[in-house]
This record gives sequence, C-alpha cells and structure tokens, in this order.
Amino acid sequence: MNKELTTLFTGRNIISIKEIDSTSSYLLALMRERQVPEGTLVRTQNQQSGRGQLGTRWHSEEGKNLLMSLLFYPTFIVPKSLFLLNKAYALGVYDFAVTMLGGDVKIKWPNDIYWKTKKLGGLLIENSISTGVVNNSVLGIGLNVNEIDFPSTLPNPTSIAKVRPGNYDLNEMMHRLCNSIEARYLQLKRGEKSLLDHEYHKALFRFEEWSFYEDKKGKFPGCIRGVDNQGQLKVEDEDGEIRYYDLKEIKFLGLS
Repeated sequence: MNKELTTLFTGRNIISIKEIDSTSSYLLALMRERQVPEGTLVRTQNQQSGRGQLGTRWHSEEGKNLLMSLLFYPTFIVPKSLFLLNKAYALGVYDFAVTMLGGDVKIKWPNDIYWKTKKLGGLLIENSISTGVVNNSVLGIGLNVNEIDFPSTLPNPTSIAKVRPGNYDLNEMMHRLCNSIEARYLQLKRGEKSLLDHEYHKALFRFEEWSFYEDKKGKFPGCIRGVDNQGQLKVEDEDGEIRYYDLKEIKFLGLS
C-alpha cells in the first residue's frame, strides 16, 4: 500500500480542527476572507453539522472516520459540463475504496460510495459559478473507516473496518484518498472525458441491471442505462421508455 502523499497539490495544505460544524462550511468561509491554495484540505475528528445532499445530515462517530473537504479551481470546466466534476470526484473516492475492499465497491448515483448494498461514504459537491466559468469547487467527503457500531436509525451503513477488520491509520487513509482524487482530477484536466465517462458507468451501482424503483408515479421495474451530461439518471422502464431523474426524484428499491 502506498502510504505517502504523492500529489502535486491535493492535500498539501492541511487545516486540522478537532471539532467543527462542517468542514465545507469552514472552507467556504475561509475563501471569503482570503485566497486559498488549490488542493487545500480541511479535516476534523468530529463534525457537528455534517451535510449531505439537499440538507440531509451525515453521522460519524468522533475520531473514527474521514471527515474532510477539498478545494479545487476547475476553471477549465464550462458550467454545462459540470457533472464531469462529479464523475471525477466519485471515481477518485471509488478508486481508493477498491484498493481497500476490492470489486464489490460501486458508485451509487449521484454521489454515494457503496460496498455491495451498504453505504460506505458520501460526497457533497458545492460549486461557485459565474457567467460561463466554474470559479471553484468544494468537495466534501464523509467516509466510514473505523466505525463499527452505527445508530439503528441509519438504513444501511458499513465501514472499511466492518468489511475488512482492522484499525486503520486515518492519516494514511487520507493520503491515499488524496492521491486517488487528484489522479482523476488531472485526467479531467487533460480532457480525458470519454475515459472518465466509461469508467464511471462501469462503476455505477446497478448499471444495466433490472431492479425495482419508485418515483412520483409509483413503483416500477427498471434498468439503469446511464447518466446524461446534465447528471440526470436514465432508467429504462418495462415499456422500453427512458425516464430521466434529478436528485431525490427516484428511490432505489429491491432487486428484481
């Protein structure tokens, strides 16, 4: 295992705070005060108000998991191609998880990392956009590493230590995660969009598998056919029609 930080900039400037409301909120506030170098990482042992997609909360036992946010300046991305960032970030976290847990790791659209049918971690991406330009992007990551006992209110959590028993060094895990994320970010910067798209779909949870889903019309059997350039999930129904979904518009149910 590569324990060293080998990045050009990602994770080179680290701000460690023992307890904080939200690493992403702290980083965003810091950017309003001064210029912050690309790749700056804010991490904490305990996040009191960790945020997920659309205001959901992220649980984590103190000192057990990776709770961090990274800053990037992807000015080479036009706003209409913004979901390419999601693909690169998700693949970076996915790559790291695969090195730890093997081939049962998947990316559950849009930004969750799964091991089999259990949630290993999640990403929250907040972008600042002006006319025709993506000014900056803050990537928040919550990744379960050493936590074993989860609250019963969480539907399907797991961790690296639950799947592969051990007590993992969080600094080492952080370095390896930064290495993986930067590698994918640099692929995007080099314009390797087709490769990222192909590998994102290959890693996608339930891609081209028939399963059951639920939307505002009710439950239905469907098959994920991909994610479009706007980040919408494409699901084929039993009549052969492709349905398009934004965040929180579809619920994943059991397998068919």
